[in-house]
Amino acid sequence: MTDEVDHRGEELPTLTKRSSNVNLERILRFHKPDFSSEPVMTPGIWPFIRWMMNYGYGHVIGRSWHHYHGDDPSDGPGVLAVSWHTAGLIDPLPMVLNIDKPFVFAGRQDVLTGPIIGWWGRRMGVQPLLRQAERLRGHVDDETATRVNRASMLTVASKLAHGHASLLMPEGHSHTEWHIIRFRTGPVRSALNAAALARELGNEPPVILPVGLTFRDPHAWFTDLFVEFADPLHLPELPDAEHGARLLSGEWVEPDKETTLKVRDELRDRLGCLTPDAPDFETWRAWLLLGHLSASADGRRPETWQEEVLAAREFRNRLRGSSDRVWQGPEACGEEDLAAGAEVTERARKAATTLHDMGLDARASHPAASTLDLTKVVLALALIPFVSVAAPFALLGNGFQALVGAAMAKFNGESIDKRTTFHMMPTVLGTVFIRPLVHVASIVALLWFGVISSPLLAILAFPVLWLVTDACIIFCRNFYLNLICDIRRNMRTMRASRSAAWKPLQTELDDLAATLDALK
Repeated sequence: MTDEVDHRGEELPTLTKRSSNVNLERILRFHKPDFSSEPVMTPGIWPFIRWMMNYGYGHVIGRSWHHYHGDDPSDGPGVLAVSWHTAGLIDPLPMVLNIDKPFVFAGRQDVLTGPIIGWWGRRMGVQPLLRQAERLRGHVDDETATRVNRASMLTVASKLAHGHASLLMPEGHSHTEWHIIRFRTGPVRSALNAAALARELGNEPPVILPVGLTFRDPHAWFTDLFVEFADPLHLPELPDAEHGARLLSGEWVEPDKETTLKVRDELRDRLGCLTPDAPDFETWRAWLLLGHLSASADGRRPETWQEEVLAAREFRNRLRGSSDRVWQGPEACGEEDLAAGAEVTERARKAATTLHDMGLDARASHPAASTLDLTKVVLALALIPFVSVAAPFALLGNGFQALVGAAMAKFNGESIDKRTTFHMMPTVLGTVFIRPLVHVASIVALLWFGVISSPLLAILAFPVLWLVTDACIIFCRNFYLNLICDIRRNMRTMRASRSAAWKPLQTELDDLAATLDALK
């Protein structure tokens, strides 16, 4: 069907049940454009929402590492943070939680109109965007969509010009590829207009901040994440000397095409290099394995996910002879990707697949990985009595929300890239809708059984119980992630190394290491 592809002939993103319910009357009633210097959110709501988001982030992301290529983005002018988009609503969280500025958000229209999330979206002042996916399927006419989108983008541009922060995903929707997909120009156009507005106001122009998000598995619960805040992209002046003045008068004027495409292409190349930029997961696994083997040959062992990513990227870029272009997907530079097509990559792809079939990954290639780490085993055994005490409190604080999230992630029919979103949302919303009720019910039970004898003690017990359950959740989570997961992987590696299939795999790993040594 013609309405299932965009103007480039590419397939439109699938609409979810919620996003396909476009209530135009409701959108127009709730849409509140605001071109002033004041924060667009309901006063006092942002610290509360960040607090809620922290709970959701901690519930979904296992271990995370942060690296700043430049200055802290919380300092200086307005910031438009951009990243690729592979994990639904998880992707914005590292940016929101690490940039300490007033935020203005633009997003899918149902974030404003939805039955539950819409209440929060309206308090956050979310600016709705009506995408081609809704327009070309007949959910909204072009004239209305253009009017709403221009007002939303001018609101974002105005706030950025006054030193606020925002984030936009240039790809337009979440996906499951291992490279960036087609970049839209919306974020760049908004940033260029924000810079023109800032110059007209005499303010420092905002910057675009590329943010690299590399997940061990973007669709897995408790996955590892490496977050990179790259050097900011400074925005050029537009050739039209009156551009800023027209924007200041409330008229949305598109920046010129040449400048827009030039900045978009620079952003694409800067951001694409911070992704796996692989044709598929198997190739990315191969580069991770080659990164491990290359580091081992230099006497190093990548100990963290950050070190694994950087080692894989270093090897990939060395084969390509470049670290500043995109090589895969619709935004590729058009040259042959020597890293993806190399013989050593093909051999590593097979070895990495064998490891994956054993339930292992590139970390198992290090000789020490097949030796039981007795220190961690002893520590885990010593902590079991404390975990036994802490676990009931941890379940009291987040058990029901985690169960709801797991059920939603497993049985929801939406695409796999939304899975971690379903894990996260019950924890975020449960912080205010579920957890207080659970704690109140617990205190009532303590009063009923006479453990607490006075109403005053019952009131004081609420914050104490909240803090205790928080501490127990953090303790149990760290016990699981830093001890149990590592011990389980260690034991799987030990069993695999004693199996008949390991000997030919080890021979292949040794041959790969020798090949890498010869390539130096």
